[in-house]
Amino acid sequence: MNEVLEVKFDGWTTTPRLPFVLSGNALCMTVPSYSSLLGLIGCCLGRIVSHTEVQFGFHYQYSTTGNDLETRQRLEFDGRMVKPHAKGTDAYKREFHVVSTTDSAGDLQPCLTLWLNRIDWIDYFRYPIGTPALGRSQDLLHIRFDSVKIMSVEPVSTTNVGGCALPFKSGMQVAGQLVQLADAYEEYERIGAGRKPINPRVFINLSHETNQEVTMANLFRTSEGQSFYLHNWQ
Repeated sequence: MNEVLEVKFDGWTTTPRLPFVLSGNALCMTVPSYSSLLGLIGCCLGRIVSHTEVQFGFHYQYSTTGNDLETRQRLEFDGRMVKPHAKGTDAYKREFHVVSTTDSAGDLQPCLTLWLNRIDWIDYFRYPIGTPALGRSQDLLHIRFDSVKIMSVEPVSTTNVGGCALPFKSGMQVAGQLVQLADAYEEYERIGAGRKPINPRVFINLSHETNQEVTMANLFRTSEGQSFYLHNWQ
């Protein structure tokens, strides 16, 4: 591979939610999951995108966190139907990433850059079918038309990366947030049967402040000097 499609997003807020925390405060991860980003790509294409269709890497950064106090509508299933819970609503805190500054180029933070091996999808990001959001429906993202471009890349064996998630292996000499996540999810054919997790494993999330040296497969450097890990779902 010597070319990728580079797409840059930015917005006022994002919520890369820490999954499986279903009570108490809702917390954020330092970077979004690959399954969330696959959904974001599918939003731009206007359809469900399978993990078998694309490989991509990313860089994500944000300035600070904030908290919303939201009302939650509680429901219960009585064996026949879903209905409002007898105890009514409750309130809980939702952590989110928020813009507080602009970078030297005047871009808003949080910022997300994707590098995809599907350069034939360029028009889907220049003219997205859906409205991209990262996290909650109000966490809208903006794509600048001229930020969607084809970029030359070269493979490298060792480089510095940050603002991304790497498959964790024992012996890795990096510091970050360990989380167990699925690579992606697939819908079961029967309506209402839920989703099947694809390749659950442990990832280490590297925040953007920690630009750390790693040696592993699927590392690339763009012609503008930015390095990234291309996730290949293996």
